[in-house]
Amino acid sequence: MAAAPPPGAGVPTSLRRTLGVWQVSIAGVGVILGAGVYALIGPAAASAGSAVWLSFVLAGTAAGLTAYSYARLGAMRPRNSPEFQYTALAFGPRVGFVAGWLMLAADLLAAATVALGFGGYLGHLAGTRVTIGALALLGLAGLVMSLGIAQSVTLAVALTVVEAAGLIFVAAIGVPSWIGPDYLEMPRGLEGVWGAASLIFFAYLGFDELGNFAEEMRHPERDLARALGLAMVVSTAIYILVGVSAVALVPWRELAASPAPLALAAGRVLGPRADLALSLVALAATANTVLLLLVSSSRSIYGMASAGALPAVLSRVGRSATPWVATVLVLAVTAALLLAGSLAQVAAMTDAAVLSSFALVNASLAWLAWRGRAGGRRVLDRSVPLLAAALCVMLLLHVGLRSLAAAAGLALVGLALARTARLESTANTLDP
Repeated sequence: MAAAPPPGAGVPTSLRRTLGVWQVSIAGVGVILGAGVYALIGPAAASAGSAVWLSFVLAGTAAGLTAYSYARLGAMRPRNSPEFQYTALAFGPRVGFVAGWLMLAADLLAAATVALGFGGYLGHLAGTRVTIGALALLGLAGLVMSLGIAQSVTLAVALTVVEAAGLIFVAAIGVPSWIGPDYLEMPRGLEGVWGAASLIFFAYLGFDELGNFAEEMRHPERDLARALGLAMVVSTAIYILVGVSAVALVPWRELAASPAPLALAAGRVLGPRADLALSLVALAATANTVLLLLVSSSRSIYGMASAGALPAVLSRVGRSATPWVATVLVLAVTAALLLAGSLAQVAAMTDAAVLSSFALVNASLAWLAWRGRAGGRRVLDRSVPLLAAALCVMLLLHVGLRSLAAAAGLALVGLALARTARLESTANTLDP
């Protein structure tokens, strides 16, 4: 008589490598082209005026240079929870934990905020309560995530096509109006442009999440850098075109006063039909952003738990090769954060946490390069991350005192947790 299989037989013990460069690139574009630009271009216009496109350039440059650091460090350490892994390479696991903690907190805050945005658009169309719509989205996202990474990314690709099409449409209908506006009208001068850049930096969040797909990519050492580059170039180009078209179609003062600035811009050409069309696109955009943030957050927790920085139970993998315990935790915490505040408020707090984490990642590559531990690109690996870190700090100085205080508080919580976490065991595994 055959022996019964042991408990857990057939259950994967690690994530499944199924993703290629194009899947991850499109997923990166999808999470970058999220809800931020649909809502935040109005408040950004209030600060930067018609020069809001320049704010996109500044934010995109800071994000793009930081993406270089992610690509180089990802080639050295292609593991999930990239902020934790990369920073620990240079400064040890405790500092790495703080960097990973800041990014994880920012992702969950952003997911909750964008879920509320989904609930708002759904309420606008169907009359449902905002929180009910947001919770329904979390439930659907959890169901998709339980099916596996391939299914999650496949849905994200489909939603990416919809949201990208909406932004490209706004950019295209504004082309006939490009001649005429003063694109350097800055009501608050360059200070306002920098302030707007710090706000709309929220719209660039997502490229950093691609590192969380490293353990599910077939060739992460080669393809992660390519995916990062493709996602950043495509997203930045679309953002700049949208910024130019928006201020060409609608004076910046009207954009600043509108709760749905891109719908207002499209309405100048299409009339009332634009409201429904852009609302449907916004539903796809917000749903896509929430799904990808939740997927990447669960992988970040899995990566930190696998390295011993979080309880080992959070690294458990289910039959669909997904980190199911981390997924449940991410969904629960995000649901609890749905009352975190308005999109603009939480976007600023999110940016403060993200920029702090980015500065640590950039400093990590520069430090490793100076010590000769980053490979053969010493000049680039020293200069690019230092410039990126300087831009991150510059943007950080414009997020506001409340947001800076929130980021500092999160960092202190991370330090306290790092003192009690089982980090000693990660010291050897994190050495390059």
